Amino acid sequence: MDKNKEIKVIPKNLKINTRIVLNSILAIIIPVILIALFTVVFFASVSSQMNSAPSVSYNILTQIQWNQISADIANVLEMDIDTDEKLNRIKDISSYMEKDGTLLYIRRNGSEFYSSASDENIYQKAFLISPNHNKEDSYCLSENGLLISLTVFDKEAEYHFIILNENIAMPDFSDNEVKNVMGTFINRASIIIIVVVLIFITAIVIVSLITSKTIVTPIRQISEGVNEIANGNFEYEIQYKSTNELGRLAESFNDMRLRIKDSIEEQSRADQKQKEMIAGIAHDLRTPLTSVKGYLEGLRDGIADTPEKKNRYMDIIYSSTNDIEKMLDDLLTISKLELGSVTLNCERVKITDFLPFAEEVRAELEKNDFDLEIIDKTKNPVALNLDTDSFSRVINNIVSNSIKYRNKDVRGKIEMTILEYKNTILFEIKDNGMGVARQNLPRIFDTLYRTDRARSNSRNGSGLGLSICKQIVEMHGGLIWAQSDIGKGLSIFISLPIYKEEE
Repeated sequence: MDKNKEIKVIPKNLKINTRIVLNSILAIIIPVILIALFTVVFFASVSSQMNSAPSVSYNILTQIQWNQISADIANVLEMDIDTDEKLNRIKDISSYMEKDGTLLYIRRNGSEFYSSASDENIYQKAFLISPNHNKEDSYCLSENGLLISLTVFDKEAEYHFIILNENIAMPDFSDNEVKNVMGTFINRASIIIIVVVLIFITAIVIVSLITSKTIVTPIRQISEGVNEIANGNFEYEIQYKSTNELGRLAESFNDMRLRIKDSIEEQSRADQKQKEMIAGIAHDLRTPLTSVKGYLEGLRDGIADTPEKKNRYMDIIYSSTNDIEKMLDDLLTISKLELGSVTLNCERVKITDFLPFAEEVRAELEKNDFDLEIIDKTKNPVALNLDTDSFSRVINNIVSNSIKYRNKDVRGKIEMTILEYKNTILFEIKDNGMGVARQNLPRIFDTLYRTDRARSNSRNGSGLGLSICKQIVEMHGGLIWAQSDIGKGLSIFISLPIYKEEE
């Protein structure tokens, strides 16, 4: 049998306290029902044995019956009702009694009120049973039959009635019979005690099984799941499904397992990214350092034996040193941004104030054989809430990337378009460079990511520039994304919220 299969006695969605209450109720009801059934069967058996004699014998049941009959007659006679009505009721009772040979005789103030037979016949039979029956109330049972003699009163009269039945005889309580009866009751009593004990043991076992299947089993499943999770098996899922406390606990453990699994996978990806970052930084630093070292050795060994060579060597060393410095500066900046230790000093900047900065970029581009076109499509005087130094770095990084990844066969061109929407200003900075494959676009803003071999040259950048741009733009509450195709240039889009005066 499958150990996870539950007994369906109690629905699995019941709350734990409800289960406990039901188990306690069952622990009481089951024994009571079984004991009641056994008692009925036992007394039916005893009664059949005691009443198996051929004639009507006296027992506790017949005594109760005759007591009730005599009480009914006495109640009717004591009622404050019409005499005829009283007599009719007595006749009804007597007709029922006469079926088994019972005689009834009633005197009212010394005169006959009702009689089942002649008074002489009744008195003669009554005398044989109890000679003193007419002197006092009596309940007499002898070998000649049963006699009940009682006197009652109503408001107007005195009634004396006799109930007589010769068919009821005193049972035979001989010595052997008494011993047999006592032995039978002792044996039956012993059986009852044994059966009651067995019933309670059975009930306890049944309730324990129900409790085990409905409470202990799911707890064991949850415990096994927790152990699996603790041992690092995050693929293990607790299969217990229910809406009660245990079901919610199992669901919480499954959710915790998935969160831990995701956290570990995320940590693994972060560790891998960190390893790649360290490897990338080491590679990017190694190239300019190797260049510096080589040219310094050339100067030391006297290879640069003319002033022109020395100056060229010094220029290359200086340029490589600048590359290292910029790389370290970018690395420090991205570290501060990711740690959240950079704060912005924002101020209200109009778009018209931004255009002179763009003209400064134009001068730098012309030095690198690039054209710059600025298209301002804003219709109203609008302003942005900017940290000018940080945002200038964003523009410079994008422009620097365009210069580094230009097509060598054509003159470079950057087109900056400024668009106004309802609540935002959109900058589009588009170049005519090498472009980026569409599948690589989502990752170009990742730290140290390069899209192809052409960009793996450390002199073409560290892979930190666009990552810095993304961090700064998002700190301004904006968005940055890119569109491109290989060989068709790259477009960088920056969306920033329009500055609004506080009311």
